[in-house]
Amino acid sequence: MAIRTPDENFPYYIMKSTTCVVQLRKSHVDKWGSEFSPGNQVIHGYYYEQVGNDFLHQRLVKNIKATAPAKSVIYICSEMAATDTFVIKDSLYRRILKF
Repeated sequence: MAIRTPDENFPYYIMKSTTCVVQLRKSHVDKWGSEFSPGNQVIHGYYYEQVGNDFLHQRLVKNIKATAPAKSVIYICSEMAATDTFVIKDSLYRRILKF
């Protein structure tokens, strides 16, 4: 899935989800330092990171769990397999940017 970010250089991150949407019962800080309050609806999983200088080439960061606000999901990438590495097709990259 694509997660919207406030970063101008990276308009979104790709995340491999390991849960459906869950509502937090207590405050939570993930390993990336993102803070969430009780009642927030979130998705847990792992982020992908850019490989080299090519934003379209992504690699799964397996050793750091991530949490993202469910409301930040801007695209479900059902046409991609959630492998350890992949290259986003330019057409998909542009489609996600429209959101």
